[in-house]
Amino acid sequence: MKRIVKIGWKISLILLGVISLSTGFSKRPGFWTSYVLDMVGPAWNYILIRGQYSAEQTFFSFRFNPEFALLLIMGICFLIETSQFFKFYKAHFDPWDYLAYISILIPCYLIDKYISRNKS
Repeated sequence: MKRIVKIGWKISLILLGVISLSTGFSKRPGFWTSYVLDMVGPAWNYILIRGQYSAEQTFFSFRFNPEFALLLIMGICFLIETSQFFKFYKAHFDPWDYLAYISILIPCYLIDKYISRNKS
C-alpha cells in the first residue's frame, strides 16, 4: 500500500509539473493563461516541500508537516497577490487568483491528511 501511495504522489508531482510548465509554452488567452498555473503551481509546490513522493528525507533532512506546508504555500501565494493589489510591482491583480491558489492546494492537503491518518 505504501508503494502505491508513493507512486500516486510521484504521478501527481509529474502531472502538476507538466501542466505548470506548459502554461508558459501555450499562450491562449483566458482561463489557461490566467488561472491554470495559479491552480496547479501551489499544489505542485506543496507536494515538493512535503516530500511525499520519496522515501528519503528531503529539504535539508526534514519534512514539513501538512499544516505548515499548507500555510507556507498559501502565505506565499496570498502575499504575491496582495502585493499586486498594492502595486508593489508591475502585475495584474485578480481577486479570483486567491480562489485559484487554494482550488487544488486544499484537496491535495486533505488527501495528504487522509493518507497520513490511515498510515498510522
